[in-house]
Amino acid sequence: MQVLVLDDSEIMRDVLVKNLLQFGLRKDQVYEARNGVEAIRLLNVETFALFILDIVMDGVNGVSVLKEVKKVQPQAKIIMCSTFSKSETVRELIDLGIDDFIVKPFASDRLKETVLRHIPLA
Repeated sequence: MQVLVLDDSEIMRDVLVKNLLQFGLRKDQVYEARNGVEAIRLLNVETFALFILDIVMDGVNGVSVLKEVKKVQPQAKIIMCSTFSKSETVRELIDLGIDDFIVKPFASDRLKETVLRHIPLA
């Protein structure tokens, strides 16, 4: 089972990856992308059980990646994360097919709870 973490903030990517490893995933199961172009390239060559996507990024944003995931890997679970949590934004994302939403910053326990709803951890 593989997970792709997409965030343009290196610090946020590091936090997410560190947490996923602490939750029991192996390093070879966790992929990172620093922008939407990298994420789309990876999703076209690897199969992921879960995507954790930031929404707001320069260039190809998380919503564009979400739409591509739904075309290429429709079985994958998608957790969107952002500092923005307006209900209409979350509703639009749900309509686009996300499985969950988490507001940044978040506690490790909250992330684990959210991830566990969608994939089994060791």
